[in-house]
Amino acid sequence: MARSHGRLRIALCAAMLGVAAQLSPVHAQVEPYRQHMENGIKLFQDRNYRAAIVEFEAAYNEKPKASPLFNIALAEKALFNYPKAIAALERALAHHRDTMDEADEKTARSAIEEMRALLAHVTVELSPPTATLLIDGEEQPPSSAATRVVELGPGVHRIGARADGHRTAEQSVTVASGDRDKKVKLTLTQDRVAVAPPASQAVTTLPPPPPPPKLAPLPVSRQGYYVIGAASLLWPLGHPKAFPEPETNSGGAGSIRVGYRVNTPAAFDVMLQYANIATGSQDRAYPNASYTLGSTRLGLNVRLMTPGQTWRFVGSIGGGLTYDAVRFDSIKGPDGSDICEGMCERATGVNAFVFSEVGVELDLGGVLLGFSLDSYFQSSRGISYRHEEYGDITLYSSVLLQLGGSLHAGYAFW
Repeated sequence: MARSHGRLRIALCAAMLGVAAQLSPVHAQVEPYRQHMENGIKLFQDRNYRAAIVEFEAAYNEKPKASPLFNIALAEKALFNYPKAIAALERALAHHRDTMDEADEKTARSAIEEMRALLAHVTVELSPPTATLLIDGEEQPPSSAATRVVELGPGVHRIGARADGHRTAEQSVTVASGDRDKKVKLTLTQDRVAVAPPASQAVTTLPPPPPPPKLAPLPVSRQGYYVIGAASLLWPLGHPKAFPEPETNSGGAGSIRVGYRVNTPAAFDVMLQYANIATGSQDRAYPNASYTLGSTRLGLNVRLMTPGQTWRFVGSIGGGLTYDAVRFDSIKGPDGSDICEGMCERATGVNAFVFSEVGVELDLGGVLLGFSLDSYFQSSRGISYRHEEYGDITLYSSVLLQLGGSLHAGYAFW
């Protein structure tokens, strides 16, 4: 039983990582599905399992998917209602497999199999056949069959029946896992005289099963839009091949990113950035010579986050296209000589780039503050100009690498 608790708990934690619905037009208003799920988790942690089931059912009505059904199954299992727990998992498998991954499906089937091994089958004979069957005070689906087979978990159960114009009858039965020969006969009389159970069916009442172990909280997946602005300081690790003795220098960049967090660890965003880096030469004959590289980047990123509510580690990887423009200043000396020997002219081009970052982030009720280490790895073949004598000239002989750090500020609507 402990093993099945653990496996089902793992399945539930995995199943909570679902894709989010659209945001409410009023961002301050909590999405009903998420509100019911969070309330259900709080009630579950307080061991108020029946109330938790009500909240999980309300969440399912708002957004039919596997996650609420998995939580209902865990709460029913905590109440030792194995048939209902099995029914919830089977419903998830039958109708919502598209919201489950392969591991969730495998664990759910394993939990169903283990709980089925704990069930007993009790044959109930009713007279009249149309009487309503009650198991532990709960009505069962209507049927006109006089003999019905019900599945029960180990322990003591109350089996009763009622019908209009008849006196209600009830018996207690104790079953163990695997029982198949238990029989209960309930005959309702019209003279309102209760039918006592035959002495042969009298059973010894056993103490109730021990309370379920305290389980770990069930996380609610966090989803929502976000916007982040960043100011960066970047160092280039590549220079025009004809520009001699470049200095070690840095430049600034500003960017804005708009994205959507699809679940707790993952998000996608679109980034627009402009970077400008000016670099001088250490050649003493040309003390004012410099060049400036301006880059306008547009890219799509995958953002990964740890589950922390306040502090979290973040990382991104992505890429896109950059429009680069290089211009040169003061590259001619007083005597008319050229520091680049005529091979440095203004050039522009479009190139592909790859972006990555690693950092930390502080979440203050939706206000995001963070710091990251960044790298930009891009092609330089597109940065070229037309030379009258030599034709197309590319300024760079290799790929461009820029490293730096960024300060982030933004807001999240999750």
